[in-house]
Amino acid sequence: MDPIAKGRLVAIGDSLTPLATAMPAPRTYAWGFALTAGVLCGACLRFTSFSCSDDAACNAHDGGVCAADGRCAYPDAACPGGLRYDELADPDVAGECVVGDTGSSSGVASSATTVTTLDTTADTGPQDSSGPATGDESSSGGGPSCGGAGEACCASGPACGEGLECMGSACGCVRQIEAGDRHTCAVLVDGSVQCWGANDVGQLGGSAAPFETTPIEALAVRPTDPIRQISATTHTCVRSEQGNVRCFGANDSGQVDPALLQPIAPATPAAIVSADGIGTGASHTCATDGLSLSCWGANGQNQLTGGAAGPGPVSFGTGPVAQLETGGAFGCIVQGGALSCWGANDFGQLATDPALTPTIATPTSMPIADVADVALGRTHTCALTHAGAIGCWGRNNLGQLGDGSGVEQITPVAVAWPPEAGTPTAIASGDQHTCAIDDAAALWCWGSNLGGQLMLEPDMGGNDMFTLTPVAIDVGAGVLAVSGGRDHTCVRTDAGEVLCWGTNTEGQIGDGTTNYAFDPQAVMVGCP
Repeated sequence: MDPIAKGRLVAIGDSLTPLATAMPAPRTYAWGFALTAGVLCGACLRFTSFSCSDDAACNAHDGGVCAADGRCAYPDAACPGGLRYDELADPDVAGECVVGDTGSSSGVASSATTVTTLDTTADTGPQDSSGPATGDESSSGGGPSCGGAGEACCASGPACGEGLECMGSACGCVRQIEAGDRHTCAVLVDGSVQCWGANDVGQLGGSAAPFETTPIEALAVRPTDPIRQISATTHTCVRSEQGNVRCFGANDSGQVDPALLQPIAPATPAAIVSADGIGTGASHTCATDGLSLSCWGANGQNQLTGGAAGPGPVSFGTGPVAQLETGGAFGCIVQGGALSCWGANDFGQLATDPALTPTIATPTSMPIADVADVALGRTHTCALTHAGAIGCWGRNNLGQLGDGSGVEQITPVAVAWPPEAGTPTAIASGDQHTCAIDDAAALWCWGSNLGGQLMLEPDMGGNDMFTLTPVAIDVGAGVLAVSGGRDHTCVRTDAGEVLCWGTNTEGQIGDGTTNYAFDPQAVMVGCP
């Protein structure tokens, strides 16, 4: 199965009845963090038991404490004493505030949290402040506090503590999350990178293990040059504040380092500097400096532009580029509202008959105007216009175009946008599925559910393996950003969380397990 690359932004069209509906959302309490499958991780909290003799049994280093009655409790600013029992504790106290006892902790602990952004363009969200929180809204009696990871943004003084930003209504530390083929990475506010999931070809950039179930620091990233963008498939590339591009992971086609053709390559300077956009395909990489493209890696389907042989790098003058996106073996750029694409056209993803034109060597105009953004899957393309319309084309065997037909299309067709949904504002394409966010911060997804990436749990008859039209995905909070991988999906919420679900065989969800998830699981990204 080919790896994928992501795009972004949205869709509307005539309403059609979905083939399936999303599963109920996990139970959510006043503090806004979803509790699912025995995991409470609004602020990256973990536990090993619900009864205890001391704080160590509750992972006290993550904020858990052993209450006086011998049961583990965890910080929650909504409780008068600042602590709440876990939902899976004994039925008489499950999910309730601890009364008259703050354990051995004083007040409400601030611990690590998680957040996320979408696709290949960093989504910083509201950036109201940096620096330590003032604690103006804190209470010595365990009342509401603000400014910490996963806590509300402060109304006065710095909104959030050092290394955090106000994202939605809560403080978080992650500016961008990128779901790759079988791994996921996050760019933190301080410019560092954490990755988790499959590492069989070194795509995590900081571990010798075959996979990691929780985030680790990508040591391949240089700390003196903060990262501002990341893109990932089976290899990972980062773009720094200074415009340097560095890659690590699979290099069998020279997609990491075209001068070093070996299956795995260490982090090395890539073919372009002064970059302001990057994209990773299945086996190729492209970067733009805003006026030209430079691509390297596999070129069997003309994905490097210019028709030159790989592994490159191959450069192509374009003029001003507003956005670069890459798909499985193709790419697109947006220039002044015009969309141009090149590379593989095996399923019509370049909006022309694949029988007549199986590949296109150079950027070629697509039949859609006034494009605000573009999202690319493995073999399908979606584009959002400034007017709020979306057209998708290419492969549609699993409903990835969202038009209700399940039929391959070589011209843009409208997504069957539900009448009850708001106006779409953002989209991300995974391998064979697509998700969109509307202006009410609701999430809608369509296409493949083969790995649970749409949160539709297959029944005994094998139903719910895909949906041809958008279905609502309730994560228990407002969604600010979304990123799609091969068979998993991740979002950043307005509660300062990062949640992922779907296939997790190699830890790509980042919740510390390798269990499939049909509801959102909190990623254990460590914040200050």
